[in-house]
Amino acid sequence: SVDGVLAVAATLGIDADALTAGINDPAIKDRTRAEVEAAIARGVFGSPFMVVDGEPFWGMDRLDQMERWLATGGF
Repeated sequence: SVDGVLAVAATLGIDADALTAGINDPAIKDRTRAEVEAAIARGVFGSPFMVVDGEPFWGMDRLDQMERWLATGGF
């Protein structure tokens, strides 16, 4: 919920009014919608989902594999 996001943001020192304005900004909503549609078109699902050199990595348990990929250029 927006209230939940604002509560967490407040603990991080983020200005609630500025965050609320951003959340309600039509340009930001349009950009978010476009990015989500682009991600879905690329086959992204779940979170976290990273793509490195065309190789998908999905889930926190794949971060080690992704780090290895980045260090070595593959598995």
